[in-house]
Amino acid sequence: MKKILLVITGALCMMSCKKFLQEYSQTDLVPKTVSDYGEILYSDGYPPQNADLQTWRTFLDDDVQFYMSPANATGTADNLAGSSIFQWQPDFAAKSIAAGISEEKINTWEKYYHYLLGPNVVLQYIDNAPGAQTEREQFKGEAYALRAFYHFMLVNLYAKPYNDSTTTPDKSPGIPIRITANLTDAPLPRNSVKEVYNQITSDIDSAIFLLDKNKTTTSPFRISFVAAHLLASRIYLYMEQWDKVIQHADIVLAYKPMLMDLNTWGGSPDPDNKPVTGAKNVESLFTYAGSSEYSERGMANTYSVSADLASCYDSTDLRAQIFFFPVPAFLKPYFAPDYSWQKGRIQSSVPEDGISWRTAEAYLNRAEACIQQYKATGDASAANKALGSLNTLRMNRIDKSSFQPWTIRPADTLLQMCRTERRRELFSEENHRWMDLRRYGMPSITHIYMPDLTTTQVFRLKARDPLYVLPIPDDVIARNTSLVQNPVYIGTRKPE
Repeated sequence: MKKILLVITGALCMMSCKKFLQEYSQTDLVPKTVSDYGEILYSDGYPPQNADLQTWRTFLDDDVQFYMSPANATGTADNLAGSSIFQWQPDFAAKSIAAGISEEKINTWEKYYHYLLGPNVVLQYIDNAPGAQTEREQFKGEAYALRAFYHFMLVNLYAKPYNDSTTTPDKSPGIPIRITANLTDAPLPRNSVKEVYNQITSDIDSAIFLLDKNKTTTSPFRISFVAAHLLASRIYLYMEQWDKVIQHADIVLAYKPMLMDLNTWGGSPDPDNKPVTGAKNVESLFTYAGSSEYSERGMANTYSVSADLASCYDSTDLRAQIFFFPVPAFLKPYFAPDYSWQKGRIQSSVPEDGISWRTAEAYLNRAEACIQQYKATGDASAANKALGSLNTLRMNRIDKSSFQPWTIRPADTLLQMCRTERRRELFSEENHRWMDLRRYGMPSITHIYMPDLTTTQVFRLKARDPLYVLPIPDDVIARNTSLVQNPVYIGTRKPE
């Protein structure tokens, strides 16, 4: 199917308009109808299937570990390609590109701003196009949700957390808000974190208002009304608006309570027939991008599940057998990591294997919000609602012969249990762990790197380290003189 071309003049300060327009041929169509705008939203507003949005982020958190053995000692290119990010070097972008990771993969800023153009075109022009009102509402709802999501990801990569303890969101520099399809040469300054979140909440509320009107179930690769409510619960979780988290999670689970029961998975990974993520999984509400978002392609024999993550699971937790599993001794001469990453089919080019928003997150979001209410008020009913969510999830993850429901504990204990459960469940998906660490206060974490078989280096991301807020790409700063760079770690980060 041909793409649809809306001719717009000018140039964006954050990306190349020429690049956007060059993707179209002379035979492309100017959009005229509501359906035409639906096509432009799908082709230019959603990430392409199998897209690499931010595969590099899998090197940042404490769920990943570097492995070196004779099995991969000769694979220095793979080892080095991810090493500067794994070591939290301030110039990781330039070093990663020099080591073989493409600039396109590294510049996540430009990607998200590029994808913003599609939703903005739809929202700016679709009201004047002839077509069915139900279609118009659906496409506008999806566009609002996408715009909220892209701004949400950008502000949580390139700005301090909303709940940062050292400042308030109105005083914290965020990212430029982009809500128009009009291209301009004028540099856009950074809006505050509060202003960005105000825009995000306005957009997600508009999305839900429109998508709830018809409650249309569309393709798994497009945002439905249930998926929009899940995104809302995530946004309000980061803002610590607990009532709204619970409100939206309740709606998700009223319409889509299903969870995969790992007791029926056979005790070992079977991603072809029983995927634990992706469009074919019973929990999936929306699937996008590519399977490499779970882990950078070509590096499975160098970077994999950390021992720290593996230690979070007990022997009855089936996720430790199905989401990943210990590498048997007879394979160690050929495979360096201690654990094999099985959550997503890393080498797959099948669109169904992309990143998913899953119902499991709704259970976790609701549980955390209820525990925070319990902590603030002492209301035992909030604690019991949290336990109901957590135990519902756990009974589908723990060997049924050993499952014991959790019971009420002090609020701080329950909160830590919930956070650990979140880590067990959502590792390697989107930016959950990295962004969770940020909103938990940006604690110190450690990575161990081996440049060769005999040398061990310890790199530490200190508490509240500047690299918890990623540097804006240099080429973006060069093009947009109104942008102020984030504080950076000075010099090269040295091993301890």
